Amino acid sequence: MDIVVNEWLLDYMRPDAEHPQKVLASKFVNAWVERCHKILIRRPSPFVSKFYKYHKLFGWDQDFKERFKKINLLLFHNPDKTKILDDNDVTALPKELRSKTHHKDIYLIELAYCSADRIVVTTDEDLKKSLKDEGELRIYLPDEFLAEFSRQD
Repeated sequence: MDIVVNEWLLDYMRPDAEHPQKVLASKFVNAWVERCHKILIRRPSPFVSKFYKYHKLFGWDQDFKERFKKINLLLFHNPDKTKILDDNDVTALPKELRSKTHHKDIYLIELAYCSADRIVVTTDEDLKKSLKDEGELRIYLPDEFLAEFSRQD
């Protein structure tokens, strides 16, 4: 299964994130690693930019540094866990779908449409609500996604 994740995952891994957020990020990463799923990443994208920004900004925190080192290996150096797509690998959304999608989220939805699974995991409830009627697209909040995983064993 291919999964598109927006920046919430990186935000929840920050040293200053609240404990429940860190736990949720950890559960998500564990579920992703333990199962035969891939995360789709678009390059360039806000996700990639934020990854490198946080890598520099929080490099002083040893725990964060160790977590991000592992995530870096999974995201950018492990083709079994990640599929990286460049802009020329992504096709534009149809006008109707594009008009329903907030500008900042278009890259996520375009990326999701590069996969037959068309799954996005986000904390953006407005994105989920605005695209709830798109039958091919499945948008989950992190807790919902993890609950769905637990039923698939």
